[in-house]
Amino acid sequence: MHASEVTQEIAAKANELYWGSVRSVNQIAEDLDLSKGALYAALVPLPSGSGCPLCGDEVGWPNRTARDTDKLACPTCDWSGSFDQTVTYDPSAGSSRSADEEEAVVQGEDELGVPPAPLRAPPMSTIAGGAMLGAAVGLALVLWARRR
Repeated sequence: MHASEVTQEIAAKANELYWGSVRSVNQIAEDLDLSKGALYAALVPLPSGSGCPLCGDEVGWPNRTARDTDKLACPTCDWSGSFDQTVTYDPSAGSSRSADEEEAVVQGEDELGVPPAPLRAPPMSTIAGGAMLGAAVGLALVLWARRR
């Protein structure tokens, strides 16, 4: 069965089998007559009951491997981390942070005083270009020093 053909009942059964058993993904997909892609598309993250330290929304485990290795993820702001980094989740509050904590985030730090991780690493071409430029400058200095 293709992902577009998965009904709510099949998706519920897929999530029940995936999160509530140790059966392999292949076994679950075969039992439900789904492709692995359709099975993965039907799965929803397992809620943790804890809040995201950045936005306050509930975080969860996107898959069993993440659950087994304590790797939570926030579907709202793409935060990821461990359970001990989370905050209390209150679904009626909208956000679990105080005004002071909100100000700390605006200033570029979370409530633990840790600055956010860079949004992306520099491309490999930038690193390689810097290394080549450094090597060229070094070679020029060596040649200049030998002439004297």
